[in-house]
Amino acid sequence: MLRRLFVALAALLVPFCALPSLAATPVLVVYPFVVSGSVPPELATEVPDQVAAEIAALGGVRIVRGAASAKPADYRAAARAAGAEVYFSGSIASVFGTSYSVIEQLVSTQSGLVRWSVTTHFRTLDDIRGDGGRVRDVLFAGEPSPPPGIAANGASLVTPPPMSGYAVLPVTGSASDGDRQLAVRAIVEALQQRGFLAVTLSGAGAIDPAVDGAEECTTTKAQALVVGSLDTTRVDALSPTAQTTAHIALRTYDCRMHLFGAQATVVNHIAPIANDAIRGAAQDAVSAFPAPS
Repeated sequence: MLRRLFVALAALLVPFCALPSLAATPVLVVYPFVVSGSVPPELATEVPDQVAAEIAALGGVRIVRGAASAKPADYRAAARAAGAEVYFSGSIASVFGTSYSVIEQLVSTQSGLVRWSVTTHFRTLDDIRGDGGRVRDVLFAGEPSPPPGIAANGASLVTPPPMSGYAVLPVTGSASDGDRQLAVRAIVEALQQRGFLAVTLSGAGAIDPAVDGAEECTTTKAQALVVGSLDTTRVDALSPTAQTTAHIALRTYDCRMHLFGAQATVVNHIAPIANDAIRGAAQDAVSAFPAPS
């Protein structure tokens, strides 16, 4: 009788053994945003705090606050140590007057790639109310990413061990050659200022990572390639209030996964002087980058 009872209980326990992993509450590490230009510094915490509070109120996600002192290069490792598959970060740039542009993104702690990103313009926190629900929807809709170095079909992707950093490829776009070269230098400097290793390909022509990515990864030994475009617009060129808008769109190509990031980082930066607009756009774009492995 006791033996039959034990067998029956054991049979009941088997299905429940798998429940903890299936029912485990996902963890989301939320970091302060990077602000630039004339953006009020308090928005660096107020925006992500509002998003995190909305997610927590909806339930089903455990929110972990990333340390304010953490550097972007350490985000991924710290979030992974906290048990998160993705972390939430972003940047805020001034557009005009009291209007701001915010980039919100979810970054994989396994691959370092941006799994979701959105750019929104706002004036007050009320304008972005509801973003927490959108982020939460993405968390539950996304498929788990494959382990680092493994393609979605399970095949191994073998690449020589890279350095932990970026290789910035020549920038394309309608801007002049001088402006595009300045943009490359500004991107490299912005990455280095944030503690990343960064190199550029001197004298190289246009490079398409979709075609030449594997070769350039081997040549530069970088963890990720940065490819992008620059367009500039001058408004009221002869006026004392003339302004230049620098439009930069950047994408990263992961040298280990041999894949582009999920979405481009697109930034507009306005300044009276063209070089300042370009440098500002580069800083804003780089601030939204995930840390390479």
